[in-house]
Amino acid sequence: MFDRPGVTRAVFLSVALTLLGTCQVKAAPAGKKTTKTAKSEAVAKSDKVSEDAKTALKDGLNLMSEGKGQEAEAKFSEAIKLSPNYAVAYANRANISMIRKHFRTALADCNKAIELDAKLAMAYINRSWAYLSLGHMEKALADASKAIELEPKVAVAYVNRSHAYAKMGKSKEALADASKAIELEPKLSSAYVNRAHAYIIEGDLKKALDDCDKAIELAPRMASAYVNRGRALRLMGHYEKAVVDLDKAIELSPKLGSAYFNRAEAYQKLYEADMAEAKKLGYSTK
Repeated sequence: MFDRPGVTRAVFLSVALTLLGTCQVKAAPAGKKTTKTAKSEAVAKSDKVSEDAKTALKDGLNLMSEGKGQEAEAKFSEAIKLSPNYAVAYANRANISMIRKHFRTALADCNKAIELDAKLAMAYINRSWAYLSLGHMEKALADASKAIELEPKVAVAYVNRSHAYAKMGKSKEALADASKAIELEPKLSSAYVNRAHAYIIEGDLKKALDDCDKAIELAPRMASAYVNRGRALRLMGHYEKAVVDLDKAIELSPKLGSAYFNRAEAYQKLYEADMAEAKKLGYSTK
C-alpha cells in the first residue's frame, strides 16, 4: 500500500510555508538586469494582494498548525474574499478540503489557483493528490511532474509522483522518486511508506521492513506503515507477526481494505499450517 502525501496538517503547513518562502527574492545589485522567473512573477502577483488578505492567510496557516481546520478554512475564504485573485489562498483552502476528503472541492480550488498563477507549485502538488485520490493517475503524474519542474526541492511532490508511478506499474520509477523525497526530507514518513511498497514489489523485503520501521518511528499512528510491514512479514512467512501489524493497522484505520486482505491471507497460511500439523499428528474430526 502506498501512502498519500500531506495526510497530516504538519506536512501541509511545511509545504505551504516552504513554497510561500519562494515568493521572497533579493533585489538585484544596481546596474544589473533581472531575469523574470516563477518566483519573481509570484512576487509581482502578491504585490496586488491586500495586506488584510495576507494577514488572513497567515492567520489561517497558524490555525491549521493548531489543528483548527474549520477556522483555518474560514480565514482562507476571508483572504479570497478580500483579494479574489489570491492564488495561494485558493491552494491553501484546497489543503483543508483534502484533509476532509472533499477531493472535488479541492480540485476546484486548485484549478482556480493555477488559473491565477500557472507557476504556483503548491497548487499542482495539491491537485496531484486530489487526482490520486480520485484514481486519475496520468493527471496526477503530470501535475506532480509540473510541481517538481517548478520547485525541484519540495519532497512531497516526489511522494505524489511515486504514488502515481506505482499505481501505473512502474515500481522502479516509484522507488527512485520515494528515495529522492527521503533525500530532500529525511523525516517525511509517507516517503518511507511509499518506498517500502516499491521494495515489496521489487522483492526486497528486508529493505521494505527497514523503511516501515522508520515510518512507524516517525509516525506511530500511520496505518499504511503497519499494512506494508504486515505484508512484508507475510511474504517472508512470519504470519503471526504479520497479523499483529495488520491488527494495529485496522485499529488505526478500520476502513482500510488492504489491511483486511493481508490479514486474511496471513490467517489462511496459519490455518493451512495448523491443519497440516493436525493431520501429521493423526487428528481427525471423524
